[in-house]
Amino acid sequence: MSTLRNLFYVLVGAVLAVFIYFNYDQGVVIYFTRAWHTAEIPLSLALVGSMLLGFLVAAILAVAGQVRLRSRLRQKRRTVERLEAELGELRRLPLEDSLASRPAGQPPEDSGPEGL
Repeated sequence: MSTLRNLFYVLVGAVLAVFIYFNYDQGVVIYFTRAWHTAEIPLSLALVGSMLLGFLVAAILAVAGQVRLRSRLRQKRRTVERLEAELGELRRLPLEDSLASRPAGQPPEDSGPEGL
């Protein structure tokens, strides 16, 4: 599987290199503001730069989402640990109405209305 992934990366890199080579002569003028200077850069550099900037923004947003999800996971784990500890304490409590002390066939006292 890693061989296929590496082959894919090499193929994408080769396509990118060919794209840059054939589009290097075309230029793009970037106007910032009147106070700043303009810049003329190759079209391929502008496209690759904007692609890398998009990847950077997407990576920052993905990391922020991962941090939020990890925080929620930590909170849920603490809640589960607290509830498991409470359940363990409840399991250790003695039964007040032992089944062995009741005669056979007698319903428990708190069984509710008889018609249900």
